[in-house]
Amino acid sequence: MMQKIWICGANGMLGSHFKVLCEKLKISYIATNRQQIDITELDAVSEFTRKQKISHIVNCAAYTNVDQAEHEPSNAYRSNAMGPHNLGIAARRHGARVIHFSTDYVFDGKQKTPYTEEDTCSPQSAYGLSKLAGEVKLLNEHKNVCLIRSSWLFGDVGRNFVSTILGLLSEKNEIDVVSDQVGRPTYCQDLAEAALKLLDVNGIFHFANNNETSWYKYALEIFNQAKALHFPIKTQIIRPIPSTEYLSATQRPAYSSLDTKKFQEQFGYKAPRPWPLALQECLTNLKNMSQKQE
Repeated sequence: MMQKIWICGANGMLGSHFKVLCEKLKISYIATNRQQIDITELDAVSEFTRKQKISHIVNCAAYTNVDQAEHEPSNAYRSNAMGPHNLGIAARRHGARVIHFSTDYVFDGKQKTPYTEEDTCSPQSAYGLSKLAGEVKLLNEHKNVCLIRSSWLFGDVGRNFVSTILGLLSEKNEIDVVSDQVGRPTYCQDLAEAALKLLDVNGIFHFANNNETSWYKYALEIFNQAKALHFPIKTQIIRPIPSTEYLSATQRPAYSSLDTKKFQEQFGYKAPRPWPLALQECLTNLKNMSQKQE
């Protein structure tokens, strides 16, 4: 069968990066958004996979509003659990593979060392529970699956921590950022490239850019790099606060650094590039895009 990738959730942050990468590498793909194909509708998913002769389904579709998931867990479950389950059924029926993305939120955040693929999952939020359910349902449904857990995603499009901080830096004199949650930021471009390497590999892998940090230190790095690139900045003070002072409906993991050794060993890699380097590329792209719009 000829290789033909189906990118689900193609208008989201990760899906957008995946499309750009496929264009660049001249990889045959078809991209759909939720309005075109809703992955929670099994018949539509199965028929599309068959008609289009899909070889690989790359699932970038997800319910990602972590706080809102606490108020509407059934919606999160439908997208994050039933969606991947349907993709697994369709792929098994029509001889395709599935590449699916999951999250550090499947862990409870109580460890003090980076989480490996073998560590016990124990989600503390509705979002985390929905993502774990998606993992289990997909892996139970189909054997030709690569499941990639990642964390703290940022990218050139869409709403994420980088775009949020840039907005706050341009508007506020002072901002407060949580300092007692630690993880590894991941640039969607690097995640998309990692996923392409895993296209024909089965199993669970962790991928994140190298070096762990706190949200506060992450915000400081965004501030320093944005300043150097002459982004509009009004902020004078970035203040570290404990997570107890951050009003949120969601129990977020205090420590959710992912161990990427399995991915590195699979390809004889050194560690993925450090997140500040990836951030520099992202901010440069954002700056160039904003200049083109002016």
